[in-house]
Amino acid sequence: MVGGAATPDNDFCFDYLPRITGSHSTYETVQAQLDGVCKGYFLLGENPAVGSANTGMQRRGMAELDWLVVRDFSLIESATWWKDGPEIQTGEMRTEDIGTEVFFFPAASHTEKSGSFTNTNRLVQWHHAAVEPDGDRRSDLWFMLHLGNIIRRKLAGSTDEADRPVLDLTWDYLTEGDTAEPVAETVLAEINGWNADGELLSAYTDLKADGSTACGCWIYCGCYADGVNQTARRKAHMLQSISSQEWGWAWPANRRELYNRASADPEGKPWSERKKLVWWDEEEQKWTGDDVPDFEPTKPPSYRPDDDARGVDALSGIDPFIMQADGKGWLYVPAGLVDGPLPTHYEPQDSPFDNALYRVQRNPARQTFSRPHNRYHPSGSEDGADVFPYVLTTYRLTEHFTAGGMTRWLPYLAELQPELFCEVSPQLAAERSLRHNDWATIVTARGAIEARVMVTSRMPSLTVHGRTLHQIGMPYHWGPNGLTTGDAMNELSAVSLDPNVHIQEDKALTADIRPGRRPRGADLPAFVAEYRRRARIDEHTGTEGAMAT
Repeated sequence: MVGGAATPDNDFCFDYLPRITGSHSTYETVQAQLDGVCKGYFLLGENPAVGSANTGMQRRGMAELDWLVVRDFSLIESATWWKDGPEIQTGEMRTEDIGTEVFFFPAASHTEKSGSFTNTNRLVQWHHAAVEPDGDRRSDLWFMLHLGNIIRRKLAGSTDEADRPVLDLTWDYLTEGDTAEPVAETVLAEINGWNADGELLSAYTDLKADGSTACGCWIYCGCYADGVNQTARRKAHMLQSISSQEWGWAWPANRRELYNRASADPEGKPWSERKKLVWWDEEEQKWTGDDVPDFEPTKPPSYRPDDDARGVDALSGIDPFIMQADGKGWLYVPAGLVDGPLPTHYEPQDSPFDNALYRVQRNPARQTFSRPHNRYHPSGSEDGADVFPYVLTTYRLTEHFTAGGMTRWLPYLAELQPELFCEVSPQLAAERSLRHNDWATIVTARGAIEARVMVTSRMPSLTVHGRTLHQIGMPYHWGPNGLTTGDAMNELSAVSLDPNVHIQEDKALTADIRPGRRPRGADLPAFVAEYRRRARIDEHTGTEGAMAT
């Protein structure tokens, strides 16, 4: 926040805030790197050199940067690709030709720092540091605070208006200990917000548009109400009612169920006595209950708006979905989606089958990126589709976490799941001469990897369109670094995104599988190129009707 620098004359520094100039998802950021637009990159707890679709394109993008900052527990692949990555091994890149300056900062784990976890149920739960960070490990708060201090010292005295947003920031956070670690709860209090007298706010309804209040993020306003860290509460569920209002804090307003007005009938009475959440108290003339009502507290069920009513006044007392323009529950959204409004079926970007429902094979609104190292496969009855006849699907393991940065360096977990493997059915094993526990090479137009074979009935063969389809199952946690190492599954995947939230499609793709280990050195890209040649793949393959980028 900017504190005293915000005045009515400068619109409370609203123009300091960056504007959304388009999609800046991780995959579009990679395109910007390849095009020379994105020059610097911070990776805080991310490992795109293993965990993102088409890891080869990720590394090629990072090779075009001026600088790269990696903060993680160990030297993950995104910190070392420039000296020992797959492209170095194949000769497609040389360390001496890479101009990216890479900085690695060891990061503190969650046990070494205080902070909060927020889950998908909107529940914010505080955790306290159990031990001091070891060695040079530091928290993300520490890194950002002290990096900000360095930048502000360098900009001190600047008269350039472009520097004002940084210099006007409130940056006087309390620190503690020998390492000057920021006191995390003071940051939480700032996110909660306060009024002009410095009093902490109790709810987002306290926020004003006249500059008399400040808040880091409105949905968290109230998480430090009454000067108490509400997210740190730990009252056992057996000591409170069903909504567990005193365990942590849920955004917004500690409301545990959104749209909970819908738990009561039009007259304001609970639909179910056993599952009741809120109800209308006729005597008190307000909504009450076990949860914080997600409704105007004193709007009765009998309220009906005038024809010229605006805003929330236009919603009646029986319209519980208050964030919708009409207060009703919607089966679909009338605006905002690039595709839709109702879901339908398209085949994946790479598919062995034609679309049985429509003449259009793939979602015409999908995002594709036609790059030399991001080639797509022909699908269905298209020429060359039989070169990649099998479906590959990916999943996670209990013993490893996402790209493996937190688990591949732990000896116990590495011992439990020591090697990358692929699951195939007995029928596919017989068809391709694959033997249990031997090696197999899996290949797509993007790359080729090797994995141990696991022959299992867990990955059954299917009958689709009257013919047999074999599946290959693979976890995606491995990479060349750590105590347990292996090829990265995402060497195989392409970058093709859904048009709304830009999520990659890497849960279903086509591939080939063959017995034995993959080629080494310069033979590996030549091996993949031969597959592309056989499938007649070029820059147009699989891009028809797409929102090309």
